[in-house]
Amino acid sequence: MLPYLQDNFANPSSAYSFGNDIKKRIEEVQDKVAKLLNSKSKEIIFTSGATESNVTAVMSAVRSNPDKRHIVTTKIEHASILETLKYLESVGYEVTYLDVDEKGRIDLKKLEKSIREDTCLISIMAANNEIGNIYPLKKIGEIANRHDVLFHVDATQAIGKIKIDVEDMSIDMLSFSGHKLYAPKGIGVLYVRETINFVPLLFGHQQEGRRGGTENTPYIIGLGKAIDLLESNDKIEELKSYMEDRITTEIEDTHLYGDLDNRVPNTTSIAFKGVNPDELMLLLESFGIYVSTGSACNSSEVLPSYVLTSMNADLDNYRPIRVSLGKHNTKEEIDEFIKVLSNSVKTLRRTKDNK
Repeated sequence: MLPYLQDNFANPSSAYSFGNDIKKRIEEVQDKVAKLLNSKSKEIIFTSGATESNVTAVMSAVRSNPDKRHIVTTKIEHASILETLKYLESVGYEVTYLDVDEKGRIDLKKLEKSIREDTCLISIMAANNEIGNIYPLKKIGEIANRHDVLFHVDATQAIGKIKIDVEDMSIDMLSFSGHKLYAPKGIGVLYVRETINFVPLLFGHQQEGRRGGTENTPYIIGLGKAIDLLESNDKIEELKSYMEDRITTEIEDTHLYGDLDNRVPNTTSIAFKGVNPDELMLLLESFGIYVSTGSACNSSEVLPSYVLTSMNADLDNYRPIRVSLGKHNTKEEIDEFIKVLSNSVKTLRRTKDNK
């Protein structure tokens, strides 16, 4: 990235050769993203992140289908989807929010039954950001295809962790953020199938008129490099299994949330009976261990997680922390984490009992 922050600063939209060289590098990254998704390079749009991509996808679907005013989604989507749909409801659109079961799974029969003649979009995430569940995109794509409804996927939590094939999965639009692949924060992607009608959110002549604004060249280059460095998730999967097995064996009254046989390799949502997750998070932080108590996008809110409440979770007794592993974590770090975690849970339980 550094050369594009220091020396190669030309505008890729400019006519001179310096700018054309930058444009070629951006097109090379488009090729890399397209290969990752099994799409065409011209179907790739660069954005500021998944939130912009999500909002663009939803708004394009409704603007390009003015006679269709119904959307299908789930109750556990990312806030950028839910807040956009809340706005659309305020201006007369109808939204069906699919329930999830106690493991966070959706019922595909209910999904198909919810589709109406005026349904313009099905928007369902590839994997959930709190519990890590992976959703059956291929089957959902087949349902959308049968009913001639656009299918959008927020793939932010799944990209680089599971295989995403937009052709095989019949996906019309797909969003993700680059930082989930270790690219810098501030770069995202929106895939748009070339055969569908598309209305931009940001107007301008850049990116063939699909997203206005000068391209963020250094961050696009960073995304391309992150794709080059992608590697197998087998190590992370092994570490997660090892961690979860030890925690559930060594710490009493624990509960793992989600569809345990169908999750991304890096995410664990785990609760300890009677333990306040916020107190646990702060105690772990004092040892240099950082976990979260839900979605990072909602971490400033004191309301219970809408994902967990949608699952009818027993939040009076089992409020979870979220543990996210990365490619740099080691078994030694996991062992140290479990040691500190076990002692922290015991401390908090003992303190509660003495009150």
